[in-house]
Amino acid sequence: MTRTQLPRLPLRWGQAGLPQAPRSLLLVQISAMGDQVQTLPAVSDIAARWPGIAIDWAVDARFADIPRLHPAVRRVFALPLKAVQNAPANAGAWRELLAQFRALRAQTYDLVWDPHSVLKSAIVARLAKSPLRVGYSAPDCGGEPLAARAYHLHFSRPPGIHGTEGRRLFARAVLDTDTSRPADYAIRHAFSASSPERPAYAVLAHGASKPEKLWPVEHWRALGERLIAQDLQLVLPWGNAAERDRAERLIAAWPAGRARLADRGSVTDMAHLLAGAALVVGVDTGFSHLAAALRRPLVMLFTSTGAELFTPEDPAISRTLGGNGVVPRPDAAWLAAQQALAAAGMRGPDVPAFSSTPARICERPGSAP
Repeated sequence: MTRTQLPRLPLRWGQAGLPQAPRSLLLVQISAMGDQVQTLPAVSDIAARWPGIAIDWAVDARFADIPRLHPAVRRVFALPLKAVQNAPANAGAWRELLAQFRALRAQTYDLVWDPHSVLKSAIVARLAKSPLRVGYSAPDCGGEPLAARAYHLHFSRPPGIHGTEGRRLFARAVLDTDTSRPADYAIRHAFSASSPERPAYAVLAHGASKPEKLWPVEHWRALGERLIAQDLQLVLPWGNAAERDRAERLIAAWPAGRARLADRGSVTDMAHLLAGAALVVGVDTGFSHLAAALRRPLVMLFTSTGAELFTPEDPAISRTLGGNGVVPRPDAAWLAAQQALAAAGMRGPDVPAFSSTPARICERPGSAP
């Protein structure tokens, strides 16, 4: 198919040289964890619109467990890109990367869809065998406009639309999907949640990839005290030495035996932990988005980023606070936690008031706690 023969977005399958139905699709979403989670409903939309379509997914190996959970994904190409980047002399990582690329190149796809659209994903998209590659337009390529050259067709991200809904709109333009259907992350089937009769623990997802996304330690300490008073055990995940140190300092500040470190395992292990939680409180991190996909009562704390990045499957049991430079106060997080639990039927509405004095809901960075 030449440039002059290319169809235009939105695609109309069965017209402009396209087959009646797409039979195979390579989805390229390399990172990060939250973005993997936010892509899942678009995959559900595609599978609902085109039953029987073969959907393969190219992803950084660190996050490959997430697309593997979706029942509509046929094959996952787990590319050890970060491993190669961190250790260029690692011969084993290079061999695995080349093996994954050979396996990908052995396939031919009706369409390559890249909702990541940065240079590393564009390279993967370009390596795939397909007559049609679709990605974002240059201004929407995450500050790497050269990535747009890898695509035949370009989608412009609607202003003010992010996260899950943005990907669903992109999929609609490419694959004629129905975005009016409820967002379906399609991964809860793989996990069994704890009984709502006796919720045992709350997960505090305190770590983030960027320091500006973090919530102050003293705020976590204050919120943890109130959750412990509600007879919840606290579990704190960690992913690096700094996060472990912060978690250990928090645990030491609470009554002995009421909080613990999470075991460090795979993404699937973490999903099992989240699926059994009575409550998840987290910053803008992949674990928080994963908790939303698993339909757990959730309070999401935004600081530098905006809450528009978040699209829960069940808004009734999710609360968002702060964002765009406004830091949520502990009292606000406590109230939101009670509301999320009550909405999920896990706590009665007669929980004692959190404070007899008016609370500051949010604060600007640098204000007194």
